[in-house]
Amino acid sequence: MIQSPANRGGPGQGPALVNLLLISGLVVCLAIVGFYLFGGSKPPPQQLPPPPKPSAAETLDVLVPIEKIDVGVQLDAGMFRKETRAIVGGSANVVTNFEQLKGGYAASFIAAGEPVLIDYITTNPPLNQIQAKIPDGFRAVTLAVDATSAVEGWVRAGAKVDVLMTPSRSDRPTLTMIVQNAKVLSAARSTSGDPGAAPMAPGSSTTVTLLVTGDDAARLQLAVKSGALSLALRGDEDTVESAQNATIGIESILGISPKATPNAVASEGRVKVGGKEFLVVDGKLVSEQEAAEMKKSGK
Repeated sequence: MIQSPANRGGPGQGPALVNLLLISGLVVCLAIVGFYLFGGSKPPPQQLPPPPKPSAAETLDVLVPIEKIDVGVQLDAGMFRKETRAIVGGSANVVTNFEQLKGGYAASFIAAGEPVLIDYITTNPPLNQIQAKIPDGFRAVTLAVDATSAVEGWVRAGAKVDVLMTPSRSDRPTLTMIVQNAKVLSAARSTSGDPGAAPMAPGSSTTVTLLVTGDDAARLQLAVKSGALSLALRGDEDTVESAQNATIGIESILGISPKATPNAVASEGRVKVGGKEFLVVDGKLVSEQEAAEMKKSGK
């Protein structure tokens, strides 16, 4: 009797083969799923946007000042020359001919050799050149000087000075620095600062106007009535400041210690009220008679 192929194996051989085929198929499916999960489904690498291209420079004939121009100065064609410059970022704000400046004034400081911008110009004339140079919070104060106190006249517009005071009423000579690094706005009503100006003659007198803070302006006005003032010329780049209100006495120059006067009254100054003079002692007004009694009692 001839057996069919299905009956050639032993008993149970058919189901085992089916199970093997099922397991093999399951393994293949898991392999495919794993490939897509861990190998084949990675997103492509993110590409960074290309860097922006630099702005193209535009070559223009522009106006540049021959010398620096201060605030408030009326503009004149002779103050400028034309130069070819590469302008980056657009030319709408750059002045290319004097017709754009005609009748205008400097609204801010304009550096020599730099292209002039429309923002630097105003059609509103300043009340005067000095007032146009006073920023918010500052004041212009005028002092009377002579050839000595004005450093032979070298104290000119644009210079920087310290102001020193010697009290007119004092038991011993002292000198106090009351203002530091003040800018000179004008000297003898000249705002040019001409370096070729002749020095002041001995004995001559004039005035200088300083730019100082509001507090220093009050200090200077009071100092004028309380002693003699002199100016010390500073270097162009010197910004080092000494201790505020630094005072030296003759003893420090001679190298000796000041001697205390027995029963002396520690007066802080004198003031005049209603035509009468009073001493300021410990923040209180004391008459001359009261001061004399305090001196006798040693208080």
